[in-house]
Amino acid sequence: MYKNRRGVEKLISVYWFVILILVAGGILLMVNAFYNSPYDVRKIESKILNQKVSDCVYVGGRMNFDLIDSGIFKEEFKDNFLDKCFLNFDVLYEWQAVEYYVGVDFIKEEDLKTNEPVFSIEAGNANGISDCDLEKESEKSVKCTRNNFYASEGGQIYQVNVLTVVRKTGNE
Repeated sequence: MYKNRRGVEKLISVYWFVILILVAGGILLMVNAFYNSPYDVRKIESKILNQKVSDCVYVGGRMNFDLIDSGIFKEEFKDNFLDKCFLNFDVLYEWQAVEYYVGVDFIKEEDLKTNEPVFSIEAGNANGISDCDLEKESEKSVKCTRNNFYASEGGQIYQVNVLTVVRKTGNE
């Protein structure tokens, strides 16, 4: 009566083996799909850098008091821009290029037609600026963020244009 039971056990073990292979294969495929997709955070990094620079220039509804005094822009702020805004563009090795760029232009309201800035601040590696206007983006192109806002100081209205570029493309 129990002599045929051995064949059933062998048949069940084959099914368990097939199920085990299917589950292990599914796990391997999911892990491979997860770790094979690259994460590109350069665009987000550029937006965060742009917001940080904008907040440094225009604090609490006023221009930064270290930046402008009685309608006169201070060159000291321009010279120490990275320190004043708590930014660090230092590279780990001397053979590496700086991967960031920040440009800030202040344009008086009456000069908006000519788009001529009365004061400009630049810091970082400006090599990637020309790639900002490319129509087709690739994984090797730089990521740029532009931000324009108006600021008032001492009765004068300025348009502030902030451009941030994050390179990190892997090519020097």
